[in-house]
Amino acid sequence: METSFDACPAFTRRLDQQRNNGITTMRANSARTDFKIAGIFSVVILILTAVPAQASWHNNRPFALAERQLLLIEMMTNSVLLAALGVDASPGLKSIHWSRGRFDGILKDLRAGNPHLGLSPTTEPAILETLDRADLRWQQYDLIFGEIVKSGKVSDAHIDALAAHHANTTDALKKMIDSYGFFVYGGRYHSMLSTTINGTGRLRAGTQRVLRSLMLAAYHEYAPEQRQQLAEATKDFDQTINGLIEGNPERRLLPAATREIRGELMNVFEIWTEVRPILERAAAGEAVTKKEIATVAQSANKMAVPLTLALIMYLSV
Repeated sequence: METSFDACPAFTRRLDQQRNNGITTMRANSARTDFKIAGIFSVVILILTAVPAQASWHNNRPFALAERQLLLIEMMTNSVLLAALGVDASPGLKSIHWSRGRFDGILKDLRAGNPHLGLSPTTEPAILETLDRADLRWQQYDLIFGEIVKSGKVSDAHIDALAAHHANTTDALKKMIDSYGFFVYGGRYHSMLSTTINGTGRLRAGTQRVLRSLMLAAYHEYAPEQRQQLAEATKDFDQTINGLIEGNPERRLLPAATREIRGELMNVFEIWTEVRPILERAAAGEAVTKKEIATVAQSANKMAVPLTLALIMYLSV
């Protein structure tokens, strides 16, 4: 609908200025070129390290880096599950070593600042409180990764430990992200634009959530609890991607603010419709093959690319 592109007129005007300067197009073309050359797992490094150069990005940078932490921890968890299931799509346990170091480094940069990243030290007590809690949960979660890397294999005990601590760890990260968003946007629910930006970042991590839910269901032979979690993750992703495209007042999501953002979200939707039947069958109790799990893993990473581009468009103005 044409009205979708006029949901945020001021935002649209600023993005038009960027488009006239070729900024958005150049970024999208560069990312897609790197994606084709580097392969599915190498492009994840691109997602985690690419940073726009605009001065307007400065205030959003801590929020964006905090948001990336959620994606990164989901990807580390899924690397373990892929290895445990013996799926060829697994990037290997060796990749966890790099990811652990990057995750830990970003937490330290958010706290102490990093001039090379344009980060100032975090001084707001409310943010520091959530940062402390996220750091504590991460250190506990990272002990499991450390054991896996040291042993070079994944055991049932490792999977059980990750499952037991995952919710507390990601909840702490979400609260940290919300605290940065509060001071960037003037409150989590300050505007529908802020919740739309937040929703875009959460959906990027959601690409890994549906994959994790699928693999846990397969690992536990489609037990009712894991099937229910998969069904919920699938429903949430479906509602969120539709809400980001067309708008959803109940979720406080605006329609896609520009044609460029809508285009990236439609790319996500097209990939999503291809893999959703696999998730729905598994949630219904039907066993899926390793090849199908590999397909979902590849698609999850593919969807993260246009979601990153959409998030950058929202945050760069």
